[in-house]
This record gives sequence, C-alpha cells and structure tokens, in this order.
Amino acid sequence: MERLESPERRRFQDPDAFWDRFPLAPGSTVVEVGAGTGYFAIPAARRVGAKGRVYAVDVSADLVELLQERARAEGLPQLVPVLSHSDRIPLASEIADVVLLANVLHDVPPETVREAVRLVKRDGRILNADWKKEETPMGPPLDIRLTPGEAAHLLRTHGLELEETLEIGPYHYALRLRPRGPPR
Repeated sequence: MERLESPERRRFQDPDAFWDRFPLAPGSTVVEVGAGTGYFAIPAARRVGAKGRVYAVDVSADLVELLQERARAEGLPQLVPVLSHSDRIPLASEIADVVLLANVLHDVPPETVREAVRLVKRDGRILNADWKKEETPMGPPLDIRLTPGEAAHLLRTHGLELEETLEIGPYHYALRLRPRGPPR
C-alpha cells in the first residue's frame, strides 16, 4: 500500500489534480474499476459529497476490506467498496455518470471492459488513465502498455467514442470517452 499511496506517486499522478481536470458534480455517481487502495476513489468520494456515490470496484477481497476500513475511518459513507469478478461487476446497468479505469486497461480482460461500459449512463463518460508507452522509472512492462491510440481503438470496439486525449503528468495520459450509438 505504501507504494500505491506514496508522496512520490502524488508528484507524478496526483488524484486531486486528475479530478480537477475531470470535475465531478456534487451528487454524481462514479464507478472506479480496479480501485485498489482507493487512490482515485477516495478523492472522488469527497467531491461527490454525501448525496453522491463512488463505487470502488476490485477483484481483491483484501483490497475491498481495506477500502471499507478507509471509508469508515475517513467518514465517507458515499464510498461503497464492491467485490467483483473480471467478467461481472455486481452493479446495475447505466448507474454511473463517470466510470474510471486507472492504470488497468493494459491488464484487464475484454469482459471487464464490457462490464465497465455497461455501467455508464447514456450521457455519462468513461475515463481511462494509463501509463504512456515509453520508458519510465516505474510502472508496468513496456510491452503491455497501450498508446493513447491503441487504448482509444480498444475502447471504440466496446461502443465508445473518443472525446479528448490529455497528458496528465510526466508518465500518464487520459482519454475521455462517451457511449455512442442508439440507446442500450
């Protein structure tokens, strides 16, 4: 957990700066797929406020338990940890204003991406934040990283349309996408 929550990580991938770039309205519903320790989910929960909801989804029971403890300790009842499976996220369809995939797209199966897309409202957005496909002092192996173009192509195959690509620090980029096509 120390590495995932370290001050060093905040210098190159600050979750508050991320949510400044992609503002959340009070009362919004956010789903973070692969939430880990809550690095992005906890700041999101503070921003959506008591009338909002942040579902912090992970396949690790240990991390879900940690998130439950953190939500209690930080007084964030709007943060709801959810134990998931790679092929099924136990949440209702079209529940989310925003679905976040942070540093996971390169490492999740297509079923997980399909589930993430199922969760976003017709007028909602999916955000994908990931490592640039270049040598960095840390991060996943270069051969599994996706360029913004590769990530956008993969997400288009799941019915999304790219709206914007942004650099978010020295080692990461972000894509903002929306559902396309007729209502589901």
